[in-house]
Parts: sequence; C-alpha cells; structure tokens
Amino acid sequence: MSFGVQAASCEQTPASVCSQLEARSSKPAWYTISGRMPCRVLVALVLFLGPGASSFAVESGYLALTIVRAEPKTRDRVVYYIVNTPIYHEDPYFEIAVRATGTVVVGEREPRNTREMLPEDWKPGAIVQGRVDRRYLLLRRPNGTEVRFIITRRTKTPPEQR
Repeated sequence: MSFGVQAASCEQTPASVCSQLEARSSKPAWYTISGRMPCRVLVALVLFLGPGASSFAVESGYLALTIVRAEPKTRDRVVYYIVNTPIYHEDPYFEIAVRATGTVVVGEREPRNTREMLPEDWKPGAIVQGRVDRRYLLLRRPNGTEVRFIITRRTKTPPEQR
C-alpha cells in the first residue's frame, strides 16, 4: 500500500479529497479478520483447548463399584535414631481396591484414630456406591457418609466375562 502524497491541484473537489483520506486511513489487510485468520483462530482453539477439555472429564456421579480387596495394613516409619540404630513406629492405614468399568483403582487412607475400622459390609465382592474424583476415590458408607481414599494406582483389566 502506498501512502504517496499527490500534488494539490485546483481541480480537486471535497469528495475526491475525502476519498483519498479514506484510502490512506484504511487498515492493512493483516489487521482485518479476513482470509485465513478465522482458520488460524479455529486451529489454535482446537490445539490448545481440545486436550484441556478432556482433563475436566471427571466421573462426578456415583457408580456401582465392586470391592476387590479391603484390608488394614501398616507401614514402618523411622521415629529417631539411637547410636545409629533406627527406632521404628508402625503407622496403620487402610488399603482398598475397587473395580470400575474395566479399571482397578487402589486407594489408601490413614485412620483418624486407632479404633477406626472399615465398615463390615466392605468385603471382597461387595458392591458399594462411589465416585472417582481425579486424585481421590470417594466411597459411600452404609450410613450415607463418604470416605475419601487417596488413589495410589490405576490398572486396566480385561472386562469381566459372564
């Protein structure tokens, strides 16, 4: 685009001067949304928002989950050292594995106190209501409250044959 200055002539009318000013002040072609610009915007949206949309896909509703394993366990923790000899303390925790639509989800939970136990109904093969929320496995107790387990493992399994 050329912004050359034309010599003023006496024969110019106000209309021709206005049209010359409009031609000079028009925006360049790259500035307007025309041609390939909508295509570029669409490609950018697909590339950046497409993968991010799948991360928001969370199973928010309650599912029928089958308990594979539910047991109390302990892990050793070093409390302190006496003359280069470690003194250990056993910390209890609960580990539960549930099957949900071809995936076995394993979760851990530390009890609030030493007397806390898992519900008696939670035995292998029992069906409980629960949901998976990114890092947490939330299972519903028989009284309606939720127990939150931190997910430690997810393994794909072949579908159950009946």
